[in-house]
Amino acid sequence: MVRNNPNGKPDIIPVGRFGMVEEVSSVVVMLARNGYITGQTINVNGGWYMS
Repeated sequence: MVRNNPNGKPDIIPVGRFGMVEEVSSVVVMLARNGYITGQTINVNGGWYMS
């Protein structure tokens, strides 16, 4: 999704690169296995929302 955004450039993301599928999928698996986490927003974005 970020690659299709004209404002999305790796140099403006604090981590300095786009995320990989494995990084997002590991969060999805963690959420699927954990039945105690509810009502949270987890941003897997390399810190882009912080900048």
